[in-house]
Amino acid sequence: MWQEQLGSGVDETHVTAGALILRAGQVPRIALVMAGIVRVFISTPLGRQMTIRYARSGDLVGLSPYLAGTDQWNAEAITDVSVKVFTFDHVRSAGAHDPELPWRIAQHVAVVMVEALRTVADASGQPITVRVARHLREMALRGIDGRTVVHISHQRLADAVGTVREVVSRELTALRADGVIDRTAGAVRVIDEDRLASLAAGQSTLRR
Repeated sequence: MWQEQLGSGVDETHVTAGALILRAGQVPRIALVMAGIVRVFISTPLGRQMTIRYARSGDLVGLSPYLAGTDQWNAEAITDVSVKVFTFDHVRSAGAHDPELPWRIAQHVAVVMVEALRTVADASGQPITVRVARHLREMALRGIDGRTVVHISHQRLADAVGTVREVVSRELTALRADGVIDRTAGAVRVIDEDRLASLAAGQSTLRR
């Protein structure tokens, strides 16, 4: 939908994994994700990161903070991504030709806010195993061999979860011992997707 309404005539930009597409303190931008996974987050005064949402192909990032007039949001490429970046003038021009666009934008902002509230609730109330499992599922991509893989370092995963590296390393070790994942250099391979989904939903616990 966004590609048809906003992406026409805008060139794609390629961003490598780990780079920021949006950076706090800079002029807000709006980006349409064409391929890859993007993590949207804010940083707390204590230096921790709080993930707001993950965006994949067809999702918009940056529209909510732009409309809210804040420059405190960041967007990080979890994988190599392709995006189309445009300004609000582009959005306004598209809206002049499509009367349904403002309603769809309102729906988009509402969805982002719901996701943000869920993240805050998870960070304050869910066990760390649930949080790590959820973030692994959100970051996962299916490889050419059919396996689900998360290309992420322990530190970047810790940043996404909002904890420290040692805690994430402990949880990954427990997940591996339980047969849920396997680890390689710079990546986590999911062995048991159903079990990971159950842990992410809080429906089971690890056999530590």
